[in-house]
Formats: sequence, structure tokens, C-alpha cells
Amino acid sequence: MALFDFFKRGKFSIKDESVKFDAFDISGDKEVCYPDGTKYVAVQEDSFIVNTIINQIAKRASNVKFTSEDDKQQQLVDKINNPNEHQTKVEFLKEFCIYLLSSGYTVVWKKYKSFGVWDSLELININPDTITEGKTSLTFEYNGKTETVTYDQVVYFYDIRQHSEHKAGVSRLKPLKSQVENTKNAQIAKGIQIANAGTTIVSPKSYSNSNNMDEGLDGLVPDKIGNQKTQKEAMEEKLTSRGLRNRIIVSSKGLDAVNLSAQLNNVKFHEIVENDILAICDAYTFPPELTPYGKNAKFDNKELAEISLMESEIIPLVENLINSLNSEFPERGEIQMSFNHINAMSLIEERIQKTNGTTIDQLSVLLDKGIITQDEFRKELINKKILSDE
Repeated sequence: MALFDFFKRGKFSIKDESVKFDAFDISGDKEVCYPDGTKYVAVQEDSFIVNTIINQIAKRASNVKFTSEDDKQQQLVDKINNPNEHQTKVEFLKEFCIYLLSSGYTVVWKKYKSFGVWDSLELININPDTITEGKTSLTFEYNGKTETVTYDQVVYFYDIRQHSEHKAGVSRLKPLKSQVENTKNAQIAKGIQIANAGTTIVSPKSYSNSNNMDEGLDGLVPDKIGNQKTQKEAMEEKLTSRGLRNRIIVSSKGLDAVNLSAQLNNVKFHEIVENDILAICDAYTFPPELTPYGKNAKFDNKELAEISLMESEIIPLVENLINSLNSEFPERGEIQMSFNHINAMSLIEERIQKTNGTTIDQLSVLLDKGIITQDEFRKELINKKILSDE
């Protein structure tokens, strides 16, 4: 039986349990994109590779330190560092990132215990999977209760863009339905492979001639107290006493046995879905070097991968949060972020300094030769954010 013939069988069950899964879809008759209304947070929770990628990004983003240049006005910084009575800053940020990266958007509830009193304000993440939109309000689940609030009581955040027909966002997972399901199927198939490994069929050779018909293990044998049982029953008792009864099958007659999972034993499922895993990594610009599937990953390229992830995902993700909060609460002191305590950030700063130095040298040559003016020199440094426009 060829490998894809095996997959075409469509359903496999794990031992006697009711858990079943569809084989790899090669028929082409299923949707390749998630439909509108998909609960993406649940998709993330159920997929080991999506869960790993998003949680790794969230963990790194939660390492941010928030500061404010105005020592006298740090109300917003204090609030984000202590967002609500149930979560720390790190817990809040991780949850925020998971919701945003899974669903393509998330919503933060500005919950006032005493209306308009700043000190009573709590910032609470709303799970997008639970949101139902109305004309003037939205309904959602929080702490086991159904809440309904008006839109001016929440702040929407978008990962890529807002959906064209409603206030929800567009998830990066939307076009990756088949890739996510393939990785889940491979994980389940691996479990079947492990569950079936080591199963043995024990059987005597069966033969017959004109004078003798072999009765296999059905022949009776006496036990120690004089009772009789078949040889098969005697062997099964010994196997049970050694804890092997469920691992070894005893046949009373000679059989030609075929293990249906025999071809699976040499299949490396993570290699079959490697392209699916890489597609999911690519959707989140998550370097494969930071996953168990990163080939030839060494310290140097892992360090470069950390820098790449910092620039492409972590910094923009936190900027998304603080820019919206600064806009929402303009009188409470502007939040600024810092990752300077992270090793990858120091490497980024070194690279920026080196790039800036090269830019200044090149512009200085143009200035010395009279190709650009002093004003053009200064404007170019401001455009490249080497010089402050103050």
C-alpha cells in the first residue's frame, strides 16, 4: 500500500477511543481559507506550531519596558504597568499579543469602576472569539459573564487591516487553513505511529498431513492444580502477569498477519509538513532558526534571527499598542517603549550606529564636493532620523 493510498483512506481511529481525524486532503474539494466567523484564538490554541510561534512572539513583546519623558505626568505608564486587578503587565501584554496575532484584531475594554475616575480605570483584553457586534455596542464574554458595552468604551487594535464589511480584522491565518490542518493531522498520525509501535503477533506454524491436523494453541494443557486450559490461555496469563498482554497478541492458529501501520513506522511526519510549517512561520515573519525545525541553526544565525524578529514583529507590535493608547489618552503622559535591556536590541543599535556612520560619511563627501548644500545635508540627516528636527 503506497503512502498516499494510506492517506486516502480518510479516517483513522486511535485505539478504541472515538477521536478521529481526516487524512491529508488531496481531493481539492475543501476550502483552503478559513471562512468569516472563524474563532482564530481557538485555532491558535489547538495548533502546536501556531501556538508556538504566537506565544514566542508574545513572550518577547512582553519584555518591553515602558517609560515617559515627563516625570510629572506618568499616569498612562503607571496604568499599562498595572492594567487591571487580575493581571500583571506581562500577563496583559502576552494576552494582547495572542489575541491580536491570532484574530488579526483585538479589543481593549476601558472599564471604569467609577465612571470618569482615572484611578478606577482597568484595561481589559477582550477575546475576539467571544465578540458579537451590534450597531452601537458589542457583546462579549469576560470572566464567565456576558458583557455589553458601547463602542466608545473600547479601543480597537488591528494587526494588518480591518475587514471591509465589519469591525473585525483580517487574520494572517485566514489563507493557511490547509497548512494548519496538515500539521495537526501529522501530529495525530505520529501519535498513532507511536501507539502501534511494538505490537507483536505470536502464532505457531500451522501444518497438516493425512495423519495429523495441527490444533495450534487450542490444545489443552493442565495447570498446577489440575485444571485444563488451552495453550493460548496459558500464554496470555503469563503475558498479563508481566504487563505485556496489551502489547502482544497471541493467535491460536497460524496466521498471515499484516500490520496496517507498518508503512507509517518509517514516515517522518514533520518532514512531510515541513513546507506547511515554513508557510506559517513566514506569515508571522518568524525565523525558522528559532523553531525545532531550523536546519543547521547555530548561535550566530539564531542571534541574527532574534534581531530580524525584533525589527519585523516585536517593535511594530508594541508600537501599535502604545500609539493607540497615547492617542486615546493624550492628557495622561506619553508612553515610550524600551528594549535596550534585551541583547538583540543592543546588536540592532550597533548596526544602526554603523549604518548611520556610513551615511554621514557619504553625505559629507557630497557636501565637501559642493554637490549638496549645508541645508540639504541637514535635511537628509533628519529624514534618515540621524538628526533630530528640533
